[in-house]
Amino acid sequence: MGRRLCTPSPVPTSSSAQSGTESRVPTPSPTMLAPISQSVIDSMSQSYDASVQQSLKKLHHHSFVITDPHLHGHPIIYASDAFLHMSGYLAEEVLGRNPKFLQGLDTDRQSVCQIRDSVREGKPCHVVLLNYTKQGWPFQIVLHMAPVFSQNDGRLLHFVGVQTPLFNCPTGLEKQPVQSAPTLLGLLKGPYAFLGQKGLLNTENAGCLGYLPYSNGHLQAGSCTGSQKKKKLKVALTVLQLVIHELTKSSELKSAEVLRSRYLSENAETALCSSLTLALTRIQQSFVISNPNLRGMPVVYASDMFLRLTGYQKEEVIGRNCRFLEGQDTDARVVQQLRDCIKAEKACTVQVLNYRKDGSPFWNLLHVAPVRDHTAKIAYFVGVQWELGSDCCQTSDIAPVMQQLGAVGAIKVAVRSLRGQGLCRNKKAC
Repeated sequence: MGRRLCTPSPVPTSSSAQSGTESRVPTPSPTMLAPISQSVIDSMSQSYDASVQQSLKKLHHHSFVITDPHLHGHPIIYASDAFLHMSGYLAEEVLGRNPKFLQGLDTDRQSVCQIRDSVREGKPCHVVLLNYTKQGWPFQIVLHMAPVFSQNDGRLLHFVGVQTPLFNCPTGLEKQPVQSAPTLLGLLKGPYAFLGQKGLLNTENAGCLGYLPYSNGHLQAGSCTGSQKKKKLKVALTVLQLVIHELTKSSELKSAEVLRSRYLSENAETALCSSLTLALTRIQQSFVISNPNLRGMPVVYASDMFLRLTGYQKEEVIGRNCRFLEGQDTDARVVQQLRDCIKAEKACTVQVLNYRKDGSPFWNLLHVAPVRDHTAKIAYFVGVQWELGSDCCQTSDIAPVMQQLGAVGAIKVAVRSLRGQGLCRNKKAC
């Protein structure tokens, strides 16, 4: 994927540039390139945690770009190594530019309009598109594009575009002269559903044609078999989901970082009373306490056993929603079950796949329960974790569920013995 085409000589897109048809814009030389603006450089860091760059690097062998619709010209702010290799450009020649610089004379205008409409409406799309390398080679791709939304407030952050090259289709090749894109391209049509919370793209009607350079100034075009076509599109959609998953997860980390900063800087009303904290340290269980009365329902206390189980430091946990333990294979139905129980102010026990800080998964027998204060109002929610298949949390012969219920009971007693929902209302009082 993404092999660079250097020989034979590039096929001319057309000799009719003088006829008024749009011709391919020449790529400026490195000395002509304008410096990348600070807004392009800062675009990723403003929306995502610092770890996002490392996460995206793991997908470097897939061709994709990330664009920012909020910046002038909707420029590329991130380009994968495979994209640069496939297109022949350097990173400094790509960042800060709209992806349309890859288009040329035979790029289908209908596909371009479809992309523009999707961007304007904030919706995903998939089209067959004819692009050109830096050296002038035409190469055909299926472009899968989808928006990335903030999980915190639902606003549009960026667009991700995954390019799947089709020139390596091995069957049915035959020489054909260069023709306009509408003649050769089987444009993808058909309905789509939204990605993620917005659903999945529908590729049932996708076509697959491939361009290959040919030494006598012609292009080769061929069609893939149905199984090859579906495999390519499935891979592309998987890559799209992986990129969006990494961005979404990193966006949550960024939001948690901001929330944690706010939380730590708030006044004494948002801090646990020292008397309550002291009582909680005596409970030898893996658990966290979250405050549903604060925005985002952040963790306000994490036990030492929880920190050992997950590998996080306390400052990496306090102020964050417990969603940071979720990962790619966490069952969304279980997560929804937890949300429903919290909304209904009920206790529940589930088995959920969580992830440690180092990325290793573990099955968590999780018991979540509301904790009421002395006025019977809900002050906190407690989540008690038990790693299934491991004795790392085993402290006695008592069954895990009984130990979890015992921890919840001890926490309830500690909270109800204090005034003001267990919060430090007055620094002097603590």
